[in-house]
Amino acid sequence: MLLSADERAVLERWTAQDRPLAARARIVLACAGPGVPPIVSVARDLRVAADTVRTWRRRFVAERLNGLAGKPRPGRRAALGAEQAQAVASAPEAAGDGLSDLGAALRRIAELDAELAIHRRAAELLG
Repeated sequence: MLLSADERAVLERWTAQDRPLAARARIVLACAGPGVPPIVSVARDLRVAADTVRTWRRRFVAERLNGLAGKPRPGRRAALGAEQAQAVASAPEAAGDGLSDLGAALRRIAELDAELAIHRRAAELLG
């Protein structure tokens, strides 16, 4: 896999960061050049899984630098919005004031939402 001078400069700049992007940049730089090294040796040298090298090399080849950016991950979304989470966190525990009932209800909704997500994922995996 060959890199342009601009791509190489950006990737080398990214390696100085302490973020997932730095690890991805190191993988691409290790795989760069006219003679592409085996995935297993790059993985061993960088102390990552071979699948990790394969993933980021494939994304870079397909989308270049944009392919190294994080993408939304699958999974359940937050059960509570920021305002709802704040309401739960600040709800007094004293019974009878109405707010503790709201907090308990919001916590139960979050629990049920999580449980539903687990059941949906199980159904998806089982077909």
